Amino acid sequence: MNAIAYLAIDIQFSRLTALDIQRGLVFLNVYDLPQTNLNIYDGVIISNHVDESYLVAHDNILKDYINQGGVIFSLVEKSLPWLTYVSNWKRSTISLKDRSLEIKATDNGLFEGVKTKDLEFRQGVRGFFSRGFFGSIPDEAKVLITDQEQKPIVYVDRRHKGTIYAGAGTDMYRIYTNEDNSSNQVGLQMLNAIRAEATRIREEGLS
Repeated sequence: MNAIAYLAIDIQFSRLTALDIQRGLVFLNVYDLPQTNLNIYDGVIISNHVDESYLVAHDNILKDYINQGGVIFSLVEKSLPWLTYVSNWKRSTISLKDRSLEIKATDNGLFEGVKTKDLEFRQGVRGFFSRGFFGSIPDEAKVLITDQEQKPIVYVDRRHKGTIYAGAGTDMYRIYTNEDNSSNQVGLQMLNAIRAEATRIREEGLS
């Protein structure tokens, strides 16, 4: 089992815990990206704590990784032209207290057995999952979660040699870990989905 990289700037909110390391995550400082061989990882989670301007200047690294069969799970409120395979994030006009989610599908076990209300509420407060949506997604993409207006929030895109999972500005890996409900499985299911996808891509490349 290869490690999965967690790409972020080095701040308190993005540092890995002992549980993260036990699960096979490796912290990757965004400024170390040019010196890093991404192909040693089963996947790369791009956190919402990144330097977008820096990533614009090094966009070819992430695109090359996808085009060589890598797996990326983007969680960014993206507003600048990098990883342009993923469209930019848009803020929802629905207030957080009124915004609801619809789980449309699972993929490699992602969101399997997770209750929608457990994603919508955290310690009784609504709105932690995502503040926005994608303005457009590829026609071939598989939509996993929408809001009540059917705006896509999470989808998977397999148009390339590699795979892109995209969430519209949701830090769903970290925020549910200590919740006492079905949402606490989301982080582990993300990692399992990435590894399953990496295995599929490798096996298809050998056939």
